[in-house]
Amino acid sequence: MRYRHLAAVSILLTLVSCGAPEPTQQDKSKQIARDVLNRAITLLQLQSHSTDPPIRANCIEALQVSNDPRAEDVIDAGLQDPEWIVRFSAAMATAKRKSLPLKPVLEKMATSDPSDSVRVAAIYSLRNVGDTANMSELARTLSSSDPATRANTALVLGMMGDPSAIPLLKSHIQEPDNRVRFEITAALARLGDVHAQRSIIALAISKYPDDQCNAMAVCADLPRDVAANPLINIGLAPRGETEEKDAATRRQLIAARSLAKLHSAQGANVATDNLSNPNPLLRALAAFALGEMLVPSQAYWLTDLLSDPNEAVQRAAAAAIVNIWARSEQ
Repeated sequence: MRYRHLAAVSILLTLVSCGAPEPTQQDKSKQIARDVLNRAITLLQLQSHSTDPPIRANCIEALQVSNDPRAEDVIDAGLQDPEWIVRFSAAMATAKRKSLPLKPVLEKMATSDPSDSVRVAAIYSLRNVGDTANMSELARTLSSSDPATRANTALVLGMMGDPSAIPLLKSHIQEPDNRVRFEITAALARLGDVHAQRSIIALAISKYPDDQCNAMAVCADLPRDVAANPLINIGLAPRGETEEKDAATRRQLIAARSLAKLHSAQGANVATDNLSNPNPLLRALAAFALGEMLVPSQAYWLTDLLSDPNEAVQRAAAAAIVNIWARSEQ
């Protein structure tokens, strides 16, 4: 009886195997896309252990949109990191993820972290899960003696999306530090202040490359009817007669990424054309732009960059792939 039973099981398994449908091309494409995503997350997970704090922070920022458990582990570890820039990135990532289980950790960070910038990020994260107990602290940090703290406070106030912060931000518009003043203007623009939006557009079409690029990145957060035309007509414009080649390409790629965030693919050719640019910065910017344009089945376009000789390009490609999947799941 035992052998008869085993024979019957063997026949059943054979029948089931023979009856199973062959994977379709669509199934194979989905598996390839998932494999690419797994490579990207694994790369970011490994590089998150770098001895270089900005690299650890970059990896956390890249993983903040991912639902993969490995991303959560990297972000949780970042909250305990000895370097403030990593804790700041982790707290900002937690704000994006609205992680209720981490609320006790964030409450402690919001009141006792040695870095004011980290406290600001923790307050932002708590606010995103409905806890506004420490919001008044942001008025103090916007007047900090540390420019980085002031800049990060302005950034957070703009990202919160609450127009009630406009009077506080306007009271600091005469800020002496250029970077902080830009963040205040950007925050006001994100909150809908028309004068600030015009200031951002003026910078986006200025003749100063850094101002141009910083402003074009902010344009992604402005209303489409305000930002699209400058991005198309100035950002994607051909290289000017006196413009350095790489500077022009950088401008075009940043404009392409912002346009993609505004649901326009008009800069797609610029991005694909620069995936093999000799300049690693431009390869990275091309990857970031495509991260806002492609769907998971197209993520293989970025697989070569996961093995790029430049690790910053690898991280950019991995971040773009993670973002492609996150966008598809929204």
